[in-house]
Amino acid sequence: RRQNQRNHVMRALLVLVLGLTVSMKSGQGARLRGASVRLDLDPSVMPQIGRAASTIANMSLSPWTYRESRVESRLPRQIFHAVCLTSGCLSLQGGAENAGLEAKPIYHQVLVLHKISKQRPGTRRRKWYSLRLGTEVISVGCTCVRPSVVPQPPRAALF
Repeated sequence: RRQNQRNHVMRALLVLVLGLTVSMKSGQGARLRGASVRLDLDPSVMPQIGRAASTIANMSLSPWTYRESRVESRLPRQIFHAVCLTSGCLSLQGGAENAGLEAKPIYHQVLVLHKISKQRPGTRRRKWYSLRLGTEVISVGCTCVRPSVVPQPPRAALF
């Protein structure tokens, strides 16, 4: 449920940015330069790694754990990245590592906002922020893949 709420927030944000981009390209957005838009974020829709996610990570043939990345000037401040626990994949019989397969991270690009601190002209006490839309590539899990083999050209005789 929280994932669906997060997806709705991100889609709405993307639609807002695309709408502003289109209006600026069509010449209508010239009036928007320097304008600000109020953005209220509800922290209750921010994703939390639940018990189900950790269960899947532990049951996988390429298990992973999560590492926290915290950046105070980024929204969301806290993002979790998956880290593969093995280089190979676990076998179905007994859980020994199979070197014939490799555990590789699965990447996903997410939208983030970066807070940029500004000072209002004429005031010393009150800070305000502008938000810059950006993206980050995060690892969301691990999967088993066949190793990539790069063919080598034949070596010339050494004699």
